Amino acid sequence: MMMKFTREQLYKEIWETSARQVAIKYSLNYQKLLNQCKEISIPLPGGKYFYNRQHGLDIDNLITPLPDSKISDIEVEKQRSRIQKKETVVEFEKDKRINTEKTLETDSNQNKTINKVKILFDRDTLYSSLNFLEREKKDSIIKILSEFEISESKRLHKKVITYKESIIAWNKRVKASERDYYDPRYQRNDLSQPKFIKDVSKEQLPRLYRILDMLCTIFEKLGEIIIDDLRIQIGKDIVSFEVIESTDKVNHELTKEEAQQLVKYNDEVKRHSYASKPNIRKYDYIPNGLLRIKMSNGKYIKDTKSNKLEDMLPEIVILFYQCYFEIRTQREDWEEAQRKCEEAKQKARMLQERIDQEKKKTREFLNMLSDYKLADEIRKFVGILKDSDKADQETIEWMSRKADWIDPTISAEDELLGKREHYKSDEEKNKFLKEEKYYW
Repeated sequence: MMMKFTREQLYKEIWETSARQVAIKYSLNYQKLLNQCKEISIPLPGGKYFYNRQHGLDIDNLITPLPDSKISDIEVEKQRSRIQKKETVVEFEKDKRINTEKTLETDSNQNKTINKVKILFDRDTLYSSLNFLEREKKDSIIKILSEFEISESKRLHKKVITYKESIIAWNKRVKASERDYYDPRYQRNDLSQPKFIKDVSKEQLPRLYRILDMLCTIFEKLGEIIIDDLRIQIGKDIVSFEVIESTDKVNHELTKEEAQQLVKYNDEVKRHSYASKPNIRKYDYIPNGLLRIKMSNGKYIKDTKSNKLEDMLPEIVILFYQCYFEIRTQREDWEEAQRKCEEAKQKARMLQERIDQEKKKTREFLNMLSDYKLADEIRKFVGILKDSDKADQETIEWMSRKADWIDPTISAEDELLGKREHYKSDEEKNKFLKEEKYYW
């Protein structure tokens, strides 16, 4: 079935809402609508246009006029589907729209109706929002999101079941720990408090389980790892998040005990006696059922008046991968800084080793030179002794042998002292020549 528009009418409606909204409004095949607009040169608004328009900013420079064309009318194919009911449209990224469509399928075996939610989204916008990922990864995300269905009757993910059981155990332990110490049912609460329950009311726990199940299921399908504490490991990095319920600020209603404390305080003031005013809060913060998913980088996505988190899966996926990219970038920057630091340390170590080696070599050379000078002095001294006839021949020969032993150019081996280690310092060589005491 086809639907007919004038070219000007279609241009006007698209720029007033969006191509997605027009497709939803008239039940058109969205992809066919985009193709038809391209064929007859109807310009489509960009993301910045919708962002500026939504925030009251200037959009004059962002409007692309409708070019002239000989074509005046356009026919667009209507959407053929089993859709029974359409949920509310939610904002996507800065400018686009997502529509969740609820399909009704009949189970012929059990004769009952099963509600399934399928997500429709603008592929181009999603693709551009994930431009930091590899092409194959983006294609995989789009494919899996296109096929993903949320079923109310689906069994919870095993990680969520474990998490749910931990909350049940925690609540039982809290109740047991509040009993009288001598009550046989008393039990000290030494369990770790499950995450999220501090910020989510008991009434919203079923929703929390469904949202966590949706996240675990989609990210597992995307090839990521669900850690036991429900954080998502993407590649080498772990993405943390919180689920928080918003609260309404209302005036605090006095409890019976607080009212009694105030009466007692006022009576004591009237008697002019010292009284410490009871510390009673002015406001209560009542959970209102609106949940938000907050990432470790501070960014979040939340329920609105018309849309729930369950309808915002593509936005949530984008938020997680954007957070992952920030974490990965920080890790890679840190690793690069560590690598450069280690490289600088290694260069410094190698330079220091070369310096130390050069120093050692120089010391050894000076020690050898010291031996050479000492041997030369011994030979001069031997010559003087020969001329003065003040030493016998045996002593002169002994001295000459010691000069040859000390001289590094000869380095004769002594029958008792072995070879002299010329490279050692004078202190070390003199220590070697000291007499040693033995106890026999």
